[in-house]
Amino acid sequence: MVVAVGLAALGGCQVKPLYGDVGMASNADVQAHLAAVSVPPAGSRSLLEFVRELTFRLHGGGDPAPVRYRFTYLTNDRTASLAVPVTLDEPTAISVTLGVDFVLSDADTGLTLLTGTSFATATYDYSTQRFANARAAIDAQDRAGRAVAEDISNRLAAYFSANPRPLAPKVTPAVAAAPASAPVD
Repeated sequence: MVVAVGLAALGGCQVKPLYGDVGMASNADVQAHLAAVSVPPAGSRSLLEFVRELTFRLHGGGDPAPVRYRFTYLTNDRTASLAVPVTLDEPTAISVTLGVDFVLSDADTGLTLLTGTSFATATYDYSTQRFANARAAIDAQDRAGRAVAEDISNRLAAYFSANPRPLAPKVTPAVAAAPASAPVD
């Protein structure tokens, strides 16, 4: 009897967002907005994985939707030695940090919708082999780029979820042909 009453009480429960209200955008709406974000190409090798990963996370591997939002970014990447033994006079560990300041704006109006900063650090062991060090540095840059792209894509999704916007397609008004003027006598 107690179990039946408990199950009946739980039957009316619904899952609701913990930190949001019921009026938040649906997952499909958020995906549609993310697919409409334009990401500029990478300007250097160290940013290539960041741009690739962010583009994949926003567009889902498919063709991007018509551009409704512009994503711009400024980056700051640093490399630092973490440990330098006195006897070797060479570092044994290197740290690579990628910082990205970003702005999301409306493509039509230029209105800033979201700004933020994200950064990630990746490390690698320094060895006596030059090729191994070069490859390890590239791998560390890629790991940091993927981590920053994940953080930014999550922030954009949270923004679109908390700030639902209409998904109606852009309608450009048709230009009416001006009537030909009649000859004046």
